[in-house]
Order: sequence, then C-alpha cells, then structure tokens
Amino acid sequence: MKLLEISIIESIYLIYMFLFLKTSIDFNILASPKGWLFEHLIGNTNSLRICPFGRIAIFALIFVLIMRNFITISPHLVNIFLGIALFLSFINLNALVYLIPVLLFEFCIGK
Repeated sequence: MKLLEISIIESIYLIYMFLFLKTSIDFNILASPKGWLFEHLIGNTNSLRICPFGRIAIFALIFVLIMRNFITISPHLVNIFLGIALFLSFINLNALVYLIPVLLFEFCIGK
C-alpha cells in the first residue's frame, strides 16, 4: 500500500475517533485536568471522550501525516510528532487507546 493511502486511512481513523466517536466506554482512570480546554467526560455516559484540546491538537498530527507525502519531512521528524502525540495523550487515556493503532503501525510496521 502506498504511503499516501496509509496516511489518508490513518487520518480518517483519527478524525473519526477524536471528533465523532460517541461511546460509554471510559479507559480513563485519572481525574480530568482543570480548565474547559482540558476537561473531558468521565463515567459511563454515552458521549465524546476527548477534550477540546485533543480535538484541536489531533489536526497537527493529521497535517504531518498527510504533508509528508507532498513535502520532504524526515521520518525522524514524523516520529517526534508521534512521540509528542503519545506524551500528550497521557492527559486522557482514551486518546492513548485511540492512538495505539496509528502508533503501532508507524513505529513497528511503517518506514
């Protein structure tokens, strides 16, 4: 499969998981940080599980995944962006669970 196709599939997956998936399953065991930008739903109510910051920040990762096909971005820089996304996802463990397929593919199977 071509890298552009992989990037598009990963991007569609991330957009769906971070912006549209409503679930009652909560992987988060930590308290929600204070401030409206970082607060996310905790409990078993059926709703989005990602905070507003996560819904905005995921577009930076999507931008890098897509743009690596059109401009020269070193794989090392892509790995740095993935590492930053991994680090930030510890704010909300739901985001970490949603990122696992992309991280596994990029770090283990990808370039």
